[in-house]
Amino acid sequence: MQKYDVILPVKRNYYIEIVRSQYEHAHYKKDLDEVEKIISEKYPGYLDAFTKVMNRRKLHILNMFVMKKELFNQYCNWLFGILFELEKRINISKYDVYEARIFGFMSERLFNVWLEQQNLKTCDVPVIFLENINWSKKITNFLKRKFIGRIN
Repeated sequence: MQKYDVILPVKRNYYIEIVRSQYEHAHYKKDLDEVEKIISEKYPGYLDAFTKVMNRRKLHILNMFVMKKELFNQYCNWLFGILFELEKRINISKYDVYEARIFGFMSERLFNVWLEQQNLKTCDVPVIFLENINWSKKITNFLKRKFIGRIN
């Protein structure tokens, strides 16, 4: 932590779509739109960072990072200000178990927005997955979402 402010997992590359369209194909578009509204109301200085992140093809995911406590507290104050407001505005009672994880999915994107707005020295490191990844299932599900879409 003497050399960097934040240590991050290597970004995931969404090769054929941008962060916004990936979220819209994988989750509920209306929820991401609501987060954008909340940012414009509560943290308008972050709106440009939100737009930049949503229009990129790469994203730090997994909600993993290492940073000093002071930075972590700043991030959490900002993040939970948004997530608690989102919780008030949406109804997840009919979401399936996967979609009910919305706050985790949203926080992955919001972390990148927060990082974009900060002027921090970062270092990306690889993440090793200890469990097998079922790539055929992952690709099939991606293609279904991409071409069939979600009902919003």
